[in-house]
Amino acid sequence: MPTIKIASTKINQDALSPVTTTGGEALYSKRERRSLSIQNIGATKVYVRFGSNPVLTGTKRYSFILSPASASEEGDGGVLTVDNYTGSVWCRCLSGSSTVIATDFIG
Repeated sequence: MPTIKIASTKINQDALSPVTTTGGEALYSKRERRSLSIQNIGATKVYVRFGSNPVLTGTKRYSFILSPASASEEGDGGVLTVDNYTGSVWCRCLSGSSTVIATDFIG
């Protein structure tokens, strides 16, 4: 009979992060991370990139786009969930500003 290993996880960070046209790190690198989730709770589109700030002009470089919420903190904005990524996650707006809630789970 196979052995089943149960891994426990816990929330490491669960924080609101403002997102601007300058961009910034929503989640820092974390070797122990098992998964992450980011939701756009603002009313402006948010560009997401793994490892460095999204580039939105010229040769564009971003990993995902999170759709805006219908209104601030409505809970219906774009959501990104990723397993087994331990690097940094950056967010940026093309214009205006928004807010994301970034959560990472460690175990």
